[in-house]
Amino acid sequence: MEGSFRTIPLTGLLEMLHANRGTGVLHLESLQLPLRLYFEEGEVVGGGILDWEGFEAITSFPLHPAEGHFRFKAGPVRGVPLMPFKVFLGEWARMNDQWSRFRTLLDSPSRVLETPRAVEPFAIFVGGKSVRAAAKSWGVPLIIAAERAWRGLREGDLTRLRKYAWFGLRIRHPSARRTQAGIRDPEDITVLLDGSRNLGELIQAGLPIAKVRAYLIEHIASGQLEAPGRGWILRDLLWELEAQEAS
Repeated sequence: MEGSFRTIPLTGLLEMLHANRGTGVLHLESLQLPLRLYFEEGEVVGGGILDWEGFEAITSFPLHPAEGHFRFKAGPVRGVPLMPFKVFLGEWARMNDQWSRFRTLLDSPSRVLETPRAVEPFAIFVGGKSVRAAAKSWGVPLIIAAERAWRGLREGDLTRLRKYAWFGLRIRHPSARRTQAGIRDPEDITVLLDGSRNLGELIQAGLPIAKVRAYLIEHIASGQLEAPGRGWILRDLLWELEAQEAS
C-alpha cells in the first residue's frame, strides 16, 4: 500500500492501520525527512529517522504534513507497543505543538547557546553548549531541555551563538581525494571533506553555513553520506532550513 498525504492525511493512515490491525513497516517522507514506523497488530512498537531511533525521533516528525508520501510493507514485526495507540497519537500531537512553540526562539536543538553567569539551571551553558548536549548533561529528555532553553532565551539568561552541534562533524568523503585530483565543480564542497578539518573549521575558514547545511541535507537525504548521528542531524538541519527560509 502506498500513496500521498494529499489523498489521505497521516493521522487517517495511522488510524486505518490500527483499525485493521496491520503488521509491517510504514515508511513516510515529507520535505526530505524520512520516518519509519514498525506496527504489530495495529500498535506502534518502534520507529525512527534513519539511525535516530525511539519515541523522541518519531514525534519530531510532523503529524500533519501538507505534502509527502507513504509506503506500507506488510511483514513480520515483533515488539512491545510504545504506549496504547490513542495515547501515542495524543502524545505525538502534544510534542509537535511543543516543538512549534519552542522553535519560535530556538531554530533547532543543535543550536549552541551561552550564558555569562554560572547560575543554575543554565550553568552548563557557560562557554557554549548545544541543547542536545545540555539534555545529556541534565539527564532529561530532549523536549525538556528545549523547554528550559526556550525559557532561558525568553528571559534573557541565554544567548544564541553562531554555532551548531553538527559543526563538530569531521567527514571523510570517499570522493574527496578523487575530486581534488580531477576536474571538479567549484561550487561542490566535497573536495574539502577529506577528514582533516571538522565542519566548524571549514565554516570558520569561509564556507557559508547555509551552503554547508544545504550540502548536508542533500547528501544525507540521498544516502550519499552515512555519518553516525545522521538521523538527528538531518532532523535539525531541516528545522534550521525552515527557520532560515522564514526569516
